[in-house]
Amino acid sequence: MNDYFCVLPFFGYEFQPTGKGTHCCLLPKDYNIDSLRNDILSKQKSPFCSACWKLEDAGLISDRKLKNSALDFYLDKDIKFIEQQVHDGQYRPIMIKNSTSNTCNSTCVTCSSGPSSAWAPLEKKIGLIPAESESMTREQIDSNLDYKNLVMLNLVGGEPLYEKLNFYALEKLIEHGNTNCFIAVTTNGSVALNANQKSIFAQFKNLNFNLSIDGVGPVFEYMRYPLKWSNLLENLDFFKTVTKNISVSYTTSNLNVMYHHETIAWFNQNNLNYHFNPVINPRHFRPAALPRAVKDKLVNKHGFTKDLEFLLGTTHTEQDDVDFKKLLEIVHIQDSVKDISIHDYLPEFCQSASIP
Repeated sequence: MNDYFCVLPFFGYEFQPTGKGTHCCLLPKDYNIDSLRNDILSKQKSPFCSACWKLEDAGLISDRKLKNSALDFYLDKDIKFIEQQVHDGQYRPIMIKNSTSNTCNSTCVTCSSGPSSAWAPLEKKIGLIPAESESMTREQIDSNLDYKNLVMLNLVGGEPLYEKLNFYALEKLIEHGNTNCFIAVTTNGSVALNANQKSIFAQFKNLNFNLSIDGVGPVFEYMRYPLKWSNLLENLDFFKTVTKNISVSYTTSNLNVMYHHETIAWFNQNNLNYHFNPVINPRHFRPAALPRAVKDKLVNKHGFTKDLEFLLGTTHTEQDDVDFKKLLEIVHIQDSVKDISIHDYLPEFCQSASIP
């Protein structure tokens, strides 16, 4: 048994509208695919995969394990047989993540104009030059996707339900008779689908809606401004009518870590599996970039749980304080261009962190 095997370097690929891509979004930009594959097949822990190793070392579920389980299930083959296929050279990209465009309706706190077109006008207000909007053509999508043999298609963005080209790709899968293809949609849950779009999803037998939720109620609305919590709840009701496979991608930063236990409790109450996505960069959004007093308050309230140990670390550093000071500057700028105040959304955080 190879404890370090991952299907993504062999069966996966993530296409970007720029024409560039990667075998996994968690890999560093300078990764070497041949070296990575050799490490895996030699049963070694590849240094390129540190993001997953950190999660697994903390006792949490990594994307490596999720994708291994998914391909195991949808190919109906035990993972050891899939690994043997790889050793025999029998692999090709059948697990595709398509970032069709950066078209988005949200200005998430930890985001920018590169992944979200909605950030462009706000960045202009503060004198920044926003990233250019990028979008695939139908020809690019057709080139990326082997419609007949595709096993998994993950639609990401931007906001994928806001991008009409994604529905073009789904219709092409239907035309090719591949409604068994596993469709995963990573969505902020804000877009109201029309009748035709709903009927397209209803034709696929294997669906997953992976909701980007970073908090409950006002916390969600601040982290993913200007989205509304009520809209997400309405769309969640629809998603439940077409699939039982609904999950959450939970981005954890120093702004929402104070509400971590409330957020997890809501996931559990609604039977939603969740996947941690702690912010690493920008550094000033790291969960550990908090004053010592705020960390102490969290630990005193909840105990030094496995989650908090993973998110906050075991020691407080001077860099944590430096990064938190930078965070306050960024929050002030963001609030001013959005014409909102963090105090109205995260009052407990503001009080604990003594934010004026």
